[in-house]
Amino acid sequence: MSTVAELHEKSDQPNPSITPAKNDTQTAKFRKKPLIGILQMAAVVILMGLAFVFSRAPDQTASVSAPTSAPVQNAPSTTAKLAPLVPIIRPPISAQQLAISSTGSVVVRSYVTLIPQVSGKVIATSAALRNGGSFSAGETLVTLEKRDFILALAQAEADVASAEASLELSLAEGSAAVSNYRMLNSDKPVPPLVAKAPQIAQAKAQLQSTIARRDIQQTNLDRSVFSLPFSGRVVQSTADEGQILSVGQSFGRVFALDAVEIAISLSPEQLAKIAPAKNREVTITIDGETFEGLVDRVAAERDSRSRFSQVFVTAKNGSSLTPGSFVSVELHGPVVNDAFLLPESALQVGQIFWIVRNGNLVEVTANILGRLNDQYLVAAFDYDQGIVAGSVPGARDGLPVRLAETKG
Repeated sequence: MSTVAELHEKSDQPNPSITPAKNDTQTAKFRKKPLIGILQMAAVVILMGLAFVFSRAPDQTASVSAPTSAPVQNAPSTTAKLAPLVPIIRPPISAQQLAISSTGSVVVRSYVTLIPQVSGKVIATSAALRNGGSFSAGETLVTLEKRDFILALAQAEADVASAEASLELSLAEGSAAVSNYRMLNSDKPVPPLVAKAPQIAQAKAQLQSTIARRDIQQTNLDRSVFSLPFSGRVVQSTADEGQILSVGQSFGRVFALDAVEIAISLSPEQLAKIAPAKNREVTITIDGETFEGLVDRVAAERDSRSRFSQVFVTAKNGSSLTPGSFVSVELHGPVVNDAFLLPESALQVGQIFWIVRNGNLVEVTANILGRLNDQYLVAAFDYDQGIVAGSVPGARDGLPVRLAETKG
């Protein structure tokens, strides 16, 4: 009985071992629900991210399944799409006359200083005797007062007449003496003193002296009229009417028209291209006018600084050339048989040319001989597919390029 009563009492009391277990299970259930929601949300975000990544990535299925050679055969290469398009030329080989272009200046070979040879007062001057004036050969530029020269000439002529009379008298006396001596001494030679040979020689010398003085006075009279034996231009003059000019005193400066020439400087390489330089034909351009000329000479020495040589050119009809002017000169050299005529656009920076070989740029350093009609005269070389005409951005040796239509 006691045992049954005890069991009833135990059953009426709460069982501590069973009640806590139930509470823990319920708590665990409540804790699992938020965790599952978080995991579900994270899975959704991850799936959305993967979907975005796969949508942006290229489709690799075709490249994996298709043969490796398929993209090369069916699609154009990336290099061909990016290769720059370059225009090329294919110039023919021809024979051309070498020409060298240069610049120079008009100079005067030598100036003439105006100095009178006789002294006198100026009574007349030419209108050409001014700065910038032009005169012709033999034109009277200055006239001095002639009275003194005329009087001196008259006196000299009188002396000549007197000397002539003295000579005639000596000759007559000698002839008479010789005749008298032969009458008395027919078989003996006539002594010089009897024939008055010394007196006759003295009279002849005096006559020659007076003739020379007369000629001097005649020359002085002629020199009272001042002129020059060439055509030229006046650089400076101080002579004017009433002025007294003295012997040896300068009164101006002029130059002859044929003393005007053109001086240019050429390097040794340029001189070698037109050798021999003397008598080479030259085209001269100044202020829009063109003159023809010839190389007259090459200076004996080079410039100590530049090592260039001065070449002097004479213009055929250069009477209008003004000293001090700058000119353009084209010297015509020998004929070159194997050469190209290339436009200015073909010459690249660094004095090189680009050619195309197997679709790639190749640098070529050619021999530039000169210029002709605004083109470069270049010694012929192998240009393979063509010569590039124009600049190429990012040009370098081996750069792949595409060829444009040729320009000839």
